[in-house]
Amino acid sequence: MERPAVSGIAHDASGAAFAVVGISSLPTTDWAQIFRTLANTDLTVQGAALPGAPHPAPAPEPARDAGGPGAGTSGPPRLSMTPPSVLQLNAYLLYALGKAARRRLTERLAAHNLRLWHLTVMALVADLGPQMKTVLAARLDMNPSDLVKIVNDLVRTGHVNCARDPANRRRVLVRLTPEGRTWLARLNAEIAATDDEVLAPLSEEERVVLASLLRRVHRHLEPSPASVVHDPPRDVEILAGGSHEDGRIDWTHPAEAVARFVETRRPLHPAAFTHHDGRRFDVLTASVSRGLHTGEPGLILRTEDEGVVVVTGTDHGGAGRPGLVLGRVRAEGAVETDAEEHFGTGTGHDGGRT
Repeated sequence: MERPAVSGIAHDASGAAFAVVGISSLPTTDWAQIFRTLANTDLTVQGAALPGAPHPAPAPEPARDAGGPGAGTSGPPRLSMTPPSVLQLNAYLLYALGKAARRRLTERLAAHNLRLWHLTVMALVADLGPQMKTVLAARLDMNPSDLVKIVNDLVRTGHVNCARDPANRRRVLVRLTPEGRTWLARLNAEIAATDDEVLAPLSEEERVVLASLLRRVHRHLEPSPASVVHDPPRDVEILAGGSHEDGRIDWTHPAEAVARFVETRRPLHPAAFTHHDGRRFDVLTASVSRGLHTGEPGLILRTEDEGVVVVTGTDHGGAGRPGLVLGRVRAEGAVETDAEEHFGTGTGHDGGRT
């Protein structure tokens, strides 16, 4: 007797694909109900009947999570619900909202045959400039072998390329291609649409406040590396009667602009300032470096000819850009001193960590 059967591809919330084959001994198997059950466990199934088998009923749209489990579905009401008591737990809310947002984001990326890791790697290379694979894996807290697979995927699709570092032929750098940059801009626009879906109940002002609070918690859970002298710029609340953040240095600006900012703020209070190892310090004098540097904005470099240099701006071409040579600085609760004396010899050459 011919048995009802169905096959297809399932995707979990991370974008991983699984082959699905179903065979039933019952002639009236409700494949739609089976698919619905799978979808409720974070599997999105796209099925097609096997040759000679009856076509299964189409699977309904997966339940949307914005209002909690079962919100936004049509048909008979679902019995599953979130226990009201856990809605008082911020950690649970962050988990549930993150799960819903991740699912929507995964669906948008899957339409381009991309996964979240592809997006993350492209975004990091775009933000920090060309990077070694080992550095990318460390910054993303990712298994190096998994990182290599993601990079290879992006190389095959033309989003990134891998080439020798002109300044150090022993290093191979991952660079974003022009095509990859175009793709990333398009993906960012689609991600913004996902933000609009998830944050639909909030006004624009509420979204700004929420984003600021979430970034503050993120900085608490994932502080900047010791070799970086910055907090994400302009991500602070405006204080009543003015802002004490007016002097904060934005290391994503070009070195020339940062040097002018330091000079302009010198007679003011606060002077131009940044942070290092959790302590605030003022940058009183600075100049633009003669040499070109790559790396994360705010990364400290100790050079033989120019002293302490901080990487500024964003590097899209891989050729490097001028940094800011620190002159006189004043640490919080300390007296004014030279930058080399302040940072000592612990700051590594060529972007090493303190």
